[in-house]
Amino acid sequence: MSGVGLFSATQAWAAGSGAVHHEPSIGEIIYPAINFVLYAGILYYFAVPLVRNFLRSRREDIVATMAQAAAKKQKAEALVREYRAKVAGVDQEIHSMRSLLRQEGELEKARLLEDAQVIAAKIREDAGFLADVEVKTARQNIIEEMARQAHAMARELVQKSILPADQARLVQQFVEQIGQSR
Repeated sequence: MSGVGLFSATQAWAAGSGAVHHEPSIGEIIYPAINFVLYAGILYYFAVPLVRNFLRSRREDIVATMAQAAAKKQKAEALVREYRAKVAGVDQEIHSMRSLLRQEGELEKARLLEDAQVIAAKIREDAGFLADVEVKTARQNIIEEMARQAHAMARELVQKSILPADQARLVQQFVEQIGQSR
C-alpha cells in the first residue's frame, strides 16, 4: 500500500467514526511529506552506504570463508585419495614383505642347517678323537694295572720262593755286577 492510499484509508476511517470531517490544508499534507522525504534522504545518504559496506564486507568474508573451505575440502579430498592409494598399496606391500621375509627365512634356515652340519661334523670328529684318546688312555691304564699286578704277583712269588740264603747270594751278585761296571 502506498503512502497516499494509507492516508486515504485513515481519512475514511475517521469519517466513518462520526468525527467532524474537514478537508486538510496544503500545509498539513506538504510539510509532513517534506519531512518524510528529508528523513528518507538522510537515511539514504548515511545509512545506505554503511549497510552497503557492511553487506559488501560480509559478502567478502563469506566468499573468503567459502574459498578457504573449498581449499580445505580439496586438501582433505587429496589426503583421502592419498590414503586410499596407500591402503590399496598396503595389501601389495604386505604380500611383498611376506614373500621377502619367507625368502630370508629360507636362506637363514639353509645357512643354519649348513652351520649345524659343519658343527655336527666337528663334534663327530672331536668325539672320535676323544674316543681314541680315551681308548689309548684305557689301554695304558690296563697295561699299567697289569704291570702292577704282575709286579705284585712276582714280588709275592719271589718272597715266597726266595729263601734267606738265596737272598744273600742275589745281593752278592748285584754288588759284584756294580763293582765290575765301575
